[in-house]
Amino acid sequence: MQSNPAVAALERFAERHPDIDGVDRIGIAFSGGADSTALLLAAVSRWGEQRCCALHVDHGLQAGAAAFARHCRAFCDTRKIAYAEIRAQVPIAAGQSVEEQAREARYAALADLARGAGCGIVLLAQHGDDQAESLLLALLRGAGPRGLAAMPERLQRRGAPFARPLLDCAAAELRDWLDAQGIGYVDDPMNRDPAFRRSRIRHELLPVIARIEPSYRRTFARSAALCAAADAELQQRARDDLGHCAVPGGLRLDALRSLGAARRGEVLRLWLREQGLRLDRARTDELVKQVARTATGAARLEMQLPGGCVVRRGALLAFESVALQ
Repeated sequence: MQSNPAVAALERFAERHPDIDGVDRIGIAFSGGADSTALLLAAVSRWGEQRCCALHVDHGLQAGAAAFARHCRAFCDTRKIAYAEIRAQVPIAAGQSVEEQAREARYAALADLARGAGCGIVLLAQHGDDQAESLLLALLRGAGPRGLAAMPERLQRRGAPFARPLLDCAAAELRDWLDAQGIGYVDDPMNRDPAFRRSRIRHELLPVIARIEPSYRRTFARSAALCAAADAELQQRARDDLGHCAVPGGLRLDALRSLGAARRGEVLRLWLREQGLRLDRARTDELVKQVARTATGAARLEMQLPGGCVVRRGALLAFESVALQ
C-alpha cells in the first residue's frame, strides 16, 4: 500500500532538525486543502493525536470560508485531533497586495492560536511546487537575492516559530495519496483563478517547465538556497553598516552617503523593516537618490510610507510613525 509521502518528508525534516521531536505540542496550519490534510495526518502518524493540534484561520475573503471551517472541524472531530480556529481580519491598504495582506494576517492569527493551544512550533504545508512558484514570481518582479531565496524551511514570525517540512514534496504526490485512500479535502477556487499570477504559473507555466526539466523542483531549490546564502551575507553587512549609521533619533546622513548606492539601499531597507515596514525596490531607489542629493544642498527630504514618513531632520534621516485612525 502506498504510504503518505508527507510522512517520509517529516522524517527527512526531523533528521535535519532533530529538535522538533522534543517539542511538547505541535501545531499544524490546517486549511482543509490537500496539502495541509496530508501534513496533518503525517504529523498525527509521527507524534500521535495528543501532541498535535490543527490550527485553522478563516480570512473571510471568499464565500466558501465558512464551509471550509466546518469541514476542518468535522475532519478533526472524527479523528479526535485537537482543533482551534480563529477569524482573521485582513486590513486592505491602498496600493498593497490583498494576497500579501492576507498572508501577514494569517501569520498573526496562527501565532495567536499556537500560543493559546500551547504549541511550540507551527508546521506549514507549502510544498515543492509552492517553492518553485515563489521563485518564479520573484523573478518576474525583478527581485534580488532576498526575494529569490523564496521560502525558508524555518522562520520566526510574530514571535512564533514556523517550519515548512514539505518543501521537497510535489503537490501531485500528496493529492494522489489522499485520493487513493479516499480521504476528502476542500479545493480552494482561488488556486485556479487566472486573476492571480501564482495560479497561472501553477497551471500554465510549471507544466511546460516540467516537460523541459523534470527535476525542476530540486534545481529551483538549489538556486533558492544559493540566493539565501548570498542574502545572509548581504544582511550581515547591512547590519554592520546600520550600526555605523544609527544614532538616537535616526540615521546619520553623512554616514549613509559614505556608502555605495547598493549598500545604502540595503541599510535603508533593513532600518525600515525594523520599523515594521517593507520598502519596495522603486521606493528604495528613490530614497537612495534623495539621500545622495543631501550632499549637494538639498535641504528637504520626505517620503510618505504606509504608517509613517521618512524625513530629514538636520543631519539625520528620521522615521516618524503615524498613528492609525
